[in-house]
Amino acid sequence: MHAIADWLVDLVESVPSWAVYLISCAVVFSETATLLLGLILPSEAILLAAGVAAAVGPTEISALVVAACVCGFAGDLTGYWIGRRSGRRVKSSRAGRRFGEQRWERAERRINSDGMVAVITGRWIGYVRTLVPPVAGMTRMRHARFVTADLIGVITWVTAVLLVGYFAGATVGAAVLLNGAVLLVLVAGGWYLVRWWRARRQTV
Repeated sequence: MHAIADWLVDLVESVPSWAVYLISCAVVFSETATLLLGLILPSEAILLAAGVAAAVGPTEISALVVAACVCGFAGDLTGYWIGRRSGRRVKSSRAGRRFGEQRWERAERRINSDGMVAVITGRWIGYVRTLVPPVAGMTRMRHARFVTADLIGVITWVTAVLLVGYFAGATVGAAVLLNGAVLLVLVAGGWYLVRWWRARRQTV
């Protein structure tokens, strides 16, 4: 275990800063700018890993926070305008249908009832993070209100996740990545196993 952790430290330290910035910013932007990638991109895991990379490697954490915040906001704004101009078509697209009608309806209810609070808190919840910007556009939420709320949500979420990874990496280094990777594999494996078991029961 220690040998693997040492290897991970060496690996993380060898990653160039530009790669950390590029991957982090691309994932954070794409998660909310496109529905399809929003289904599969593990943005929290990427940002946590980027925070660890900044702690044990040459990446500058302050520059990483600023860059990820800018890209997260740009992605949300892109999603907002897509929803405002062609939201219903996006909702009925193949990627939109994969989210499920109930999730779209829950996101719309959140926006209609809570407004700015829903935009801020939506940043912290998996699929909601992807759906809130286009739904805000579809429901014609005022641009100024969306921008204000989204800036608060993006800045707090990005900063918190990156700093958790950074301070964890500063204390225990790549062991965080190792333990986190093992946990993610176990959780993902269990989830797919449960889905397979349920699907098999339905066909019996």
